[in-house]
Amino acid sequence: MSDDLERQRAFYRDVLGLHEREAGEGFAIFEIDGNILELLARSDAPQYASRCVSVGFVVEDIEIAREELLRRGVKPVTGVEGPSEGQYWAYFRDVEGNLFELVQRVSQGASDLPNQGGGMEA
Repeated sequence: MSDDLERQRAFYRDVLGLHEREAGEGFAIFEIDGNILELLARSDAPQYASRCVSVGFVVEDIEIAREELLRRGVKPVTGVEGPSEGQYWAYFRDVEGNLFELVQRVSQGASDLPNQGGGMEA
């Protein structure tokens, strides 16, 4: 849900580099490797109350991807964390404060990434 859909569209399109497949009044659809992310303008309709969505982007190299987001001004919530359950992860916030994460999957036994610490970063 978005309070400012145009601002959200610009963030996901221009900052994160996602392909905007379609947009209309109150919505925008982005395509990610054959999957879709649909942004909706905030609504007072009861079916949208108290909903939380978590979006994760799988990347090949989480450190490079994280540095690129930081360079683009994206606000981090955590450093690179893990490994746990075969993956590393790092959380960020979009322009409206919604959480999203980067995820790097690793093969079993692989732990060659240094732990960047998981504490909150302002």
